[in-house]
This record gives sequence, C-alpha cells and structure tokens, in this order.
Amino acid sequence: MKPLSVVCLLAFALPTVAGVIPRSNHVWIIAEENKSYENVIGNPHMPYFNSLVNKYAVAAQYYSNHHGSISSLMRIVAGQPVTENGNTVKCFDVDNIVRHLLLHGMTWKSYQEDLPYAGYTGLKWKNYTRGHNPLIDLTDACAPGQKLNNVPFTRLAKDISNNAVPNYAFITPNLQHDGHNGTLAQADQWLSQQVPKILALPEFRSGGGGLLFIVWDEGNLYTDNRCSAWVHTGCGGRIATLMVGPNVKHKFKSGSLYHHQHLLRTVCDAFGFTNCPGAANTAKPMADMF
Repeated sequence: MKPLSVVCLLAFALPTVAGVIPRSNHVWIIAEENKSYENVIGNPHMPYFNSLVNKYAVAAQYYSNHHGSISSLMRIVAGQPVTENGNTVKCFDVDNIVRHLLLHGMTWKSYQEDLPYAGYTGLKWKNYTRGHNPLIDLTDACAPGQKLNNVPFTRLAKDISNNAVPNYAFITPNLQHDGHNGTLAQADQWLSQQVPKILALPEFRSGGGGLLFIVWDEGNLYTDNRCSAWVHTGCGGRIATLMVGPNVKHKFKSGSLYHHQHLLRTVCDAFGFTNCPGAANTAKPMADMF
C-alpha cells in the first residue's frame, strides 16, 4: 500500500453533514474485489448488477481509501485500516461494528463462501481466503463465544428458511465469484443467483427497512489510484457502491464524495447507534441516497 498523500488526506476530511438515515434492523454487505467503477457500470457482462444500478442508488463518486484488500475491508467494519497483512491470523482489539452490535443486543454473521466450517480461523480453504473476511480478525468476532458466527455461505439458506437471519450480515463470495480471480461475468452470475434470495425477505418488501450494500473493496490495482474526481493519485481508486432497499431512492446516482467510512457511518445510523467505529464516527452518512 502506498502512503496517502497530504492532498488525499484532505480529501478524506469531509465535514459532518446532518442527514436522516431510515432505521433498519437488517443490514447486508456483499464485498466484491478489485474493480474500478468504469469496469462494472454499464458492463454488458454484468446485466444483473447493472439492473440493480438502474433500479436503486449508486454512489458514483465513491473512492476506496487505499489499495490492499484487508485494510480496505477493515475500513468498512472498523473505520480504520487496522492491518495491511492479508495473511494475518491475529485478532485485533480495535473498535468495530460487531462491538456496537453486541452492545445493543443485536446479532451478526459473516457468511463466507467455501469456508469449511463455522468458526474456521485458517488462512485459506479452496477459494476462501481469510484476507477477504475482516470480521474474523477482530477480537469481538473471533472470541470463543462469537467466532461460530463466522459461517459457510451455505448456512444462509438455512437461516432464511428458519427466519433466523441476523441484524448484520457480511457476505464474501469466493475468489472465483467476487471479481478477484474469476471474471466479472462469473461475479454477476453469482449475484444474480444469490441477491434475489435476500431481496425476497420481508424487510425488503414495501414498508420494510432492509438495506443492502454491494461494495468493491478497491479499484484496479496498479492503474487506479484516484482519491476523488480531482485527486488522481495516492488512494485506492473509484468504485461502484450500490445501495438497495425499499427506502433507497430509485434510479439515483449520487455525486457526493464518499469513502468506506461513510458506508460504515450509514450502517451505524441505520441501526440507531450514537457512536461509530474509527473515522466513521465523524464521517457524514450517505443520506442523499434515501
């Protein structure tokens, strides 16, 4: 990861702007990998993803803070990079979304495709990699009483059938389905098969409060280092962050400058938390998308 430039840091220092985020009891995040905005928006090989873009809201000026999967994903759940080591098996004691969920008596799960069994803490298995699963590296989630909430993706179907989905779900497709190793057509096919199951839940029907983010961790490696439309070096590139839900504006393209901490702040506000981890505590929520 390259050091952040001064001008990029200034770009992150956005003023906190008051905005009302509709309350939700169910927030879902699907994390995709390493593709810039221009690679996915309008891509004919991603018809399903773009059908959601055309129906719901996309943050068109959303930029990853820096390159590096684990540190970028940590921004989404902890509001800070925490570690740059994608091969770490440590648990870091930093503030994070799970800590706040537990404090408020709420539930969480990390659904990981190809995870061999619940609570697995190894680095790799088939096309699963721990470096794309940020929650397992945080003390609140890797503790003996919580790590069993780190489950194979196949568990989602059972939880849906049992009306037992958590308040907060973090989903990572495997390396073939998240855009990292496979094609964008493969990623789109996976989304087309799995997202409708989530959107069929009661909270995503009219009058519900369900909220789904499909977010790319960073833009193209080595070639996209943009921090904003006017700062072209020092960060992790422009990415297409999609927001889906019954309260989300339809056919909306946001021109506001956002980074991963703004997504986390939006999650905190949706749950009604008064505080939020890391940089998300002073970031503005993505209120214009509602």
